[in-house]
Formats: sequence, C-alpha cells, structure tokens
Amino acid sequence: MAKANFKRVTSPRGEALYPYLKAPEVYEGEEVGYTIQVKFSKEDTDKVLAILEEELESAKNSSEFKGKRWSKEPRMGFREDQNGDIVFKFKTKATIKTKAGDIVKRTVPVFDAKGKPVDVTIGNGSVVRVAFQIVPYWKSSTNNGLSLYLDAVQVIELVEYKGGGNASSFGFGEEDGFVGSDATPFDDEEDAVTPGDVGDEEF
Repeated sequence: MAKANFKRVTSPRGEALYPYLKAPEVYEGEEVGYTIQVKFSKEDTDKVLAILEEELESAKNSSEFKGKRWSKEPRMGFREDQNGDIVFKFKTKATIKTKAGDIVKRTVPVFDAKGKPVDVTIGNGSVVRVAFQIVPYWKSSTNNGLSLYLDAVQVIELVEYKGGGNASSFGFGEEDGFVGSDATPFDDEEDAVTPGDVGDEEF
C-alpha cells in the first residue's frame, strides 16, 4: 500500500474482548493477525461511530476513490453482539514483508495506566484504550469500507488471561488412575500500512 496519511485516534476506555496480542488470531486456518475487540459505553460508542462516518464520507469524496461505487452498508470495523451492543475490532498484521523480501515479525506495544511499557497477557474484561488508524479501502462494489488498524494498547485495569484453567475450574476432582509426571497445558488458541502523522484525535 502506498504511503498515506490516515486519521489516528486514541479511543476512550472500553472492555477488552478476545485479545490476540501475544500470538496472532487464526480463523479457518488463515492467520488474521494481532487483534483485539473492544466494547465502549453507549455514549463513547456513538462518538467513535461519528468519527468513522466522517472518515467514510471523506474517503468517498476523495480523489483516491473517485468514481467508485460503494456498498449500501460498507464494512466499518464493528459488529453487533447478541445483546445488540456494538463491538469494534482492531487488527494489524503479525508480520510484514520488506522491499528486500525479508519477513519481519511485528509486536503490538502494550502500556500500563501510567504509560510504561509492560509485558502482560490481557484477558477478557480488562479495561483498555486503543491507539488505531482509520484506513479506507475499496476492493469492489461489495467489498469496501474502513479498517481499524491497531497501533498500541493501554491497559487501565488488567484482568490477566489464565489460559485453560485448572482441573477444578472444569469441575474435575481427584480420581484413582493415571498420574502424569508433568502437566500438559492446553494450546492457546490487508497489508501493513505506514503510520500517518495528521488528524490525531483523542477522547
């Protein structure tokens, strides 16, 4: 993707859902990349939606997408959950390919509430803020909209991921039979962009 300036936003606080920041998310055998879903309050959701709508309209009227026919309902980087709440999904590639053809592994910076870099595994229910870029795209008249490219995450309240849990958390008690020598843990479950430098917005 050519170098461009995309709108950069620092989100309000929200509830983290399904963070994949240590290892990339994989869907139907295909690597999605590093992802995190976030649910905001109703008021903050409306604010984020307003920014996205503004960026979409700006893209539609730009020279880059001149003459393009957009979907009636372009993809906007969010979904509705079973309760009708809006959940936003932020993502970025786990690897990038350099001009020389080298594959470079990326990481998502994570900071604590004071802005200090930390190495933690974020679990569902953590309170976070997300730094992201709004990237318009148009692949066809039925596949277009906005991608929310993940730049970094700030953890305000940490609920640390505990993996698969222990035997008691699944309702298992002690039985006569096999005794292992070592516990075997359960397995954990668009092109990179150049960060823009204009239009930063923070809640």
